[in-house]
Amino acid sequence: MTPENIKNIKKMNAKELQKKLKNTTDEGMQIFFLTELGKFSKGPTVQETLLRYTESPSVALRSTAFDALIKNGNKEVISAAIKHLDDEYKVVIRCIELLGFHCVVNTIPLLKSLMDSPNKWIRFYAADNLGDMNDDSLISFLSTQLEGEIEDIVRSGCYSGIIKLVEYEEDIPFWIGKMGELLMNTKDPDAAYVTINSLTDFADAPFSKQIVTILQSRLDIEEDKKLSRLLEWSLACIEQWEKL
Repeated sequence: MTPENIKNIKKMNAKELQKKLKNTTDEGMQIFFLTELGKFSKGPTVQETLLRYTESPSVALRSTAFDALIKNGNKEVISAAIKHLDDEYKVVIRCIELLGFHCVVNTIPLLKSLMDSPNKWIRFYAADNLGDMNDDSLISFLSTQLEGEIEDIVRSGCYSGIIKLVEYEEDIPFWIGKMGELLMNTKDPDAAYVTINSLTDFADAPFSKQIVTILQSRLDIEEDKKLSRLLEWSLACIEQWEKL
């Protein structure tokens, strides 16, 4: 697909995208059209289309459909996300994100139970999105999870969840410091990647200096080109935010 074709597709309205989606059997193109339909996910017709794809035999299409629905908090979408919490992990993590985005507090027990999953990505997303539930009693739960967790990526999710839940701003630097220690010591590139992204998200004015120091320290020793580029991008973003 040419850049011009992509540009034209991105200009399409919901009706045009749904027509294109209906007329293709190519999974790559279906993923592209589903992603673009996410811009219109709150419309009833688009919602119906996307929900239909959450039942596709294809893991990639189910995952993409839930990703496209993330800003739609209608009860039908929430019910579908809950239903698919026992799906393949690439679908489950999109469902967890959707439930966290809409702060569906009645799913807290389900997300807590996912901390027992053998899949590290599911545990990471469950921990991180528990932080979006506005329930500070979850700090104790996530702290307990840290005690027995051996995967750095999951520990990063627990730290992120706790930071989002802590009530007092003065407690946040301690947990940012914990994320910094993890970032400096981890050998897991996935854990480093998500930790860099989380720290960048937390880098507003009160904590930006601490986070810049952490990210620069990791960049100074980083040998992985992908992680180096991410660190450089994160530092550049923070620098721009500080100028606003």
